[in-house]
Amino acid sequence: MSIQSLVSGGAERFFVNLACGLSERHEVISYLPLSRLGDPDLTAALAAKVSVRDLSIFTPLTYRLFYKLTLMLRRRMPAFDPEAVLHSSQLRQLQRRHRFDVVNTHLMPAARQVCTAFEHTRLFITKTDHGDTAQPDLRHDAVIFRRLDALICPASSNTKKARQMPFRSDCMIRTICHGHQVSTGSSKLSSFAGITFGMVARGVEDKGWQEAVAAFRLLREQGLRKARLVLVGEGPALVRLREATLADDGIIHVGHQSDAVAWIRGFDVGLLPSCLAEESLPLSVIEYLLCGKPVIATAVGGIPEMVGAAGLLVPLDAKGRASVHALAAAMEQMMHEPRRACHAAAAMQASAAFDLSRCVSEYEALFEQGMRWQP
Repeated sequence: MSIQSLVSGGAERFFVNLACGLSERHEVISYLPLSRLGDPDLTAALAAKVSVRDLSIFTPLTYRLFYKLTLMLRRRMPAFDPEAVLHSSQLRQLQRRHRFDVVNTHLMPAARQVCTAFEHTRLFITKTDHGDTAQPDLRHDAVIFRRLDALICPASSNTKKARQMPFRSDCMIRTICHGHQVSTGSSKLSSFAGITFGMVARGVEDKGWQEAVAAFRLLREQGLRKARLVLVGEGPALVRLREATLADDGIIHVGHQSDAVAWIRGFDVGLLPSCLAEESLPLSVIEYLLCGKPVIATAVGGIPEMVGAAGLLVPLDAKGRASVHALAAAMEQMMHEPRRACHAAAAMQASAAFDLSRCVSEYEALFEQGMRWQP
């Protein structure tokens, strides 16, 4: 299995879940070239279950220098890619040592590295889509479309887009929902007499942090005071937002958390007002459902097929952002306990689709089919 690094995101956390799940019955080798650039907790969780191979020459500083040198060389010699040469050498060495039967890649850089290294090698190569496949750089990613044997999509919305892309006619395109496991234990949030809305996501603008805060404030202006908003995450959007909400004691910032579920357990409702069209199956929504929490989210990507009766969907406005008024209205509806309880029951039912053991079994079946299919 291959991924460039384990920064703290949904794709990276699913990579760790899948690798650890597959390791229960198979030998799994993880090629993680930029391990030192990622989240130490995620890297440690992976290394506890599978063999991890990285490029030890790369620290954050040396990789930045190497990347700049690569860009300079490619301006002069466009056909020469020293990073691709380095990855190809490492991957082929791993193959000679371990003789793996299948390679599963995550995110475009890893897929490009693997397809380049084994373009002319008989080996079943797969890629798990995280919404990134829909926006390729066709000049640099052409090798992926020439070489990939199977694309695994987490939602039917991803699968539909993939079938319109220039993959080989015999490339398998399958839909397998991401699987996940949540930690056990109690909530880290203090008790509260009112309702707790919460949001977990990467700290980027397009996840809808500002819209969540604006909708919450709109509720407060309407006199609904028995509510609080808990924001779990870190990044540029949250740094600015934290400064702007310091005086509001109803908004709680807890920063990045290695175990977000310990906070989600204290939510009454989970929010994700994302405006990212490439959202596939957001990990935060999966975690809300696995914890039995109703969801309020935008109707983008694979979110509608995840949520169903487990929550409320809000539209985007004319600017392509989550409608603040619609979001506030949905939050107000969720303040009514009978309705919230109904959605919570549906959330527990919907969570079965994201069982990790089911996901691992479906990956195993695809890998076995691909190995039989290989000429």
